[in-house]
Order: sequence, then C-alpha cells, then structure tokens
Amino acid sequence: MIHEEQVSNMYKHILLPTDGSALSRQAIHSCMLFAKNTGATITGVHVIPALQPDQLEAWMHHDAHYGERRQALFERFADEYLAYIANSAQAEEIPCACKVLKAPEPYLAIVKAAEQARCDLIYMASHGWKGDSAQLLGSETLKVLMHSKIPVLVHKPVPGNRR
Repeated sequence: MIHEEQVSNMYKHILLPTDGSALSRQAIHSCMLFAKNTGATITGVHVIPALQPDQLEAWMHHDAHYGERRQALFERFADEYLAYIANSAQAEEIPCACKVLKAPEPYLAIVKAAEQARCDLIYMASHGWKGDSAQLLGSETLKVLMHSKIPVLVHKPVPGNRR
C-alpha cells in the first residue's frame, strides 16, 4: 500500500499535455490538484502537427498562403491552450512552464519532452478531440503509454463535467 507521503516524494515534475478539448481541461484541473497536493511543478505542452506544404490544398482553397494561415491558426490555438494551463497553475500557486512543440507524431513529442524536462510523471486525458465515449483510450494517449519509460497517469472523463 502506498501512503500519501510516498506519493508526494515520488512526483516532483509533471508533464501535462493538452489538446484544448473539454476532456483535456478536466485533466488540467485534476492535475493541478494532484500537483498542489504533491508539491510538484508542471510543464505544460501542446503539440502542433508538423504540416507539409500542400500546393493542391492551397489551390483548392484559392489561397497561395493557405498553409501559412493554417499554421498561424494552430499556433494561436496552442497559445490559448497553454495559457489555460498557466493561468490554472498560477491560481493554485504551482510553478509552471509551458511550451509549444511541433512534430509529425504528437506522442513522440510528448515522450521526448518529458524525458528532456526530466519529468517523473506524464499526466494526460484519456482521449481528446478525436475521442468519443465508445473509446477506452485515445490513440495518442495509448501511444504515449506504450512508448514512455516515464509513468503515465491517465485521467478518465467525469460524466457530465464539460468545463
């Protein structure tokens, strides 16, 4: 049996990925409580998919700058998602740093970020934007679980709670 003081000594630096979804916001609130109770710091991350320029897509949208506009939109969303983490941490007086990552495979970027930041826990939602209630785990969460050497705490959704 693990006692509370053992848990507080186990986790000092938590990686908290977000995709901005309602389930991710639930995980953020839960993670803040966990971090506050254990005295951990948080590193929030959002992964923007590394998109390749697509001339056909630009042509279809009749906009030669479509890719640039799409990338700027993704960056704006990333800033909003990470501001949510930073503001939540500040409200709870939890040390927090946030960063935007760009990668073709979000799960690899999450695992690598946790290793580079020397996190001892990854705390993430069970699924995000692509998930539905029929799924047990989202594909990115499952991939992080399979590839991470760092423990992963998966936050399951609370029915009816869509903060």
